[in-house]
Amino acid sequence: MILMSNNQWLCDTNLWRDTGDDCSAKARVGGLLRAYKEIMPDVLGLQESSERMAELMMAELKCVDLGDGKTAKYSYISGGDTPIIYRSDKYRLLESGYFLYPEHIDGIEGSFNNSESKSYCFGVFEDRNTGKRFALMTTHLWWKSSNPSSGRYQARSNEARACQIGLASAKMDEVIAKYRCLCVLMGDLNASVNSLCLERARNEGWTEVYDLCVGDRDETCGFHHCDAHGYSRGNAEPFSRAIDHILIKNGEGTTVNFFRRLTHEWFDRLSDHYPLYIDLSL
Repeated sequence: MILMSNNQWLCDTNLWRDTGDDCSAKARVGGLLRAYKEIMPDVLGLQESSERMAELMMAELKCVDLGDGKTAKYSYISGGDTPIIYRSDKYRLLESGYFLYPEHIDGIEGSFNNSESKSYCFGVFEDRNTGKRFALMTTHLWWKSSNPSSGRYQARSNEARACQIGLASAKMDEVIAKYRCLCVLMGDLNASVNSLCLERARNEGWTEVYDLCVGDRDETCGFHHCDAHGYSRGNAEPFSRAIDHILIKNGEGTTVNFFRRLTHEWFDRLSDHYPLYIDLSL
């Protein structure tokens, strides 16, 4: 089972006009589709995905030609900036939900949800052939830094992310109690391995699939420069700097066969986050 997480960079209009390039949704969606069709994930959890991007993508993903008369059919679970796309020809959707993280957090001064973009979306899936079930949540957490020397500084941002991952974890605990299935939590957590956010996740029983991988494992952070000012490939930093994560819980007997990123040069202009994908055997 191939699961993928990707922050698409929420940019519907062309901010690169002065350079003669085009970073609009219409210009970038072809490359994103190329990446997704190359990997053909069973479930794709997105972050920073606009309604326009979703519309353009699903026009192509509703029915994908696999050759030899075979097709793959994808369906869409609406989840604000954090939707899910899944192989509906292989999996039956049993339940889904969306939650927008509150802008204000009790006991923490400040606003922690810019443009209402920080949220989670989840789905519970059943394999149409085997009946096996699993749940997947995609999420995007608060983005600023707790480091006063950072240009993105906002006090207590680490605590805000820890609170948000706690809300996501609590929902998945409800799913585990109801379905007794493997749960996968993925997304742009804006937090590194040794952060307060990931520490809370570990304390609540979540494990990085990176640590469980028995096969090929990407060792980079999966992040590069791509924004309103342009893009560049840059040097690959280590996984310890990664902010995109995939975690599992209640996964006894699950094998992580590989942990990879799609890092082709043609993807550099599409998003600052390379797609992260794994192969799980239930």
